[in-house]
Amino acid sequence: MTSFDAQEALDAIHQRQEQTRDEYVRHNSSGLYGFFAALAVFAGGSSVDLPSPWSLVARLVATGLIVGGLIVQYRRTRVRRKATLAETMFLGWVAVAIVVLFIAATICAHLLDLPIPSMAAAAVAAVATLVATYAGRPIIKRITRRDG
Repeated sequence: MTSFDAQEALDAIHQRQEQTRDEYVRHNSSGLYGFFAALAVFAGGSSVDLPSPWSLVARLVATGLIVGGLIVQYRRTRVRRKATLAETMFLGWVAVAIVVLFIAATICAHLLDLPIPSMAAAAVAAVATLVATYAGRPIIKRITRRDG
């Protein structure tokens, strides 16, 4: 094996690694999964002010969307890799930001005397979830390149 052959093999490995990272990011930042996450956020958030039987139904729907989405996402993935600490920290930060936004929107809705304040706040949080899905894709891509 010559040094040219060795370099060519290394370049092919790096190219495959890049393809793997791109597929991982594309799959995990898919708009479809972001849409289901936004629906789950809306269902869970809007359940706060609903009357007793409907509150439980909304929570069950939110839980079903989360569990079902995770199962489908895991089963349909072509690339499996362990999430790094940086990825987990980023996704945790996004989740905390959405919860804080939901709380702030609920307070604003109460100040505006809206009839069902949590419904409006849940809609704001759901839109923020969709925005985070698309805006977070390049950040996740950078994190996977750096850690990979």
